Amino acid sequence: MNRKQIGAILLDIFIAACTILCLILLYRFWEPGTQRRSFTAVFLVPVAALAVYEAVCWSRKGTARKKRNPEISTLILLGEGDRPIRFWDLTGKVGILIGKGCEGYAVDVDLNDTAYETYIDPEHALLNYNSSGWWLQDTSSRNGVSILRKGEDMLIGHHAPARVEPGDVICLAKYTRIAVN
Repeated sequence: MNRKQIGAILLDIFIAACTILCLILLYRFWEPGTQRRSFTAVFLVPVAALAVYEAVCWSRKGTARKKRNPEISTLILLGEGDRPIRFWDLTGKVGILIGKGCEGYAVDVDLNDTAYETYIDPEHALLNYNSSGWWLQDTSSRNGVSILRKGEDMLIGHHAPARVEPGDVICLAKYTRIAVN
């Protein structure tokens, strides 16, 4: 658990404790009679609604964490005329290293034996997944990384991640193109 989740849990506990304390004080010090029961009922309805709302929010948070971005599942190396050459499956992965593998050094997307491999660094780019989607980051490559989206070329600065969306084309060193599907 991170600090934000712990803070949210502590806030929920604090709200529940304050609500219980208010109910105890209300019931103990309110004068006997029918007014106490009706006032307690009026007070309990919003408290019950708040409890149901918190339970629903808590269950949705749990399911959201389990989901992966279903829209992006594959990377496709494109050749001349945007012809697919290689495929990489992203299912179950949260981090992808793009570059050139060499002896004793492995990358997830190996661009050895491609037409422009001399322009690709051993660690050219990182593709990372978090709860908001996939993010591409240039790892201080010599020849740069950009994203081609709807005809516009967006250059990615060193160590400044950019969100990757379905239909984007990752351009490494201007010549190597990887489609995101």
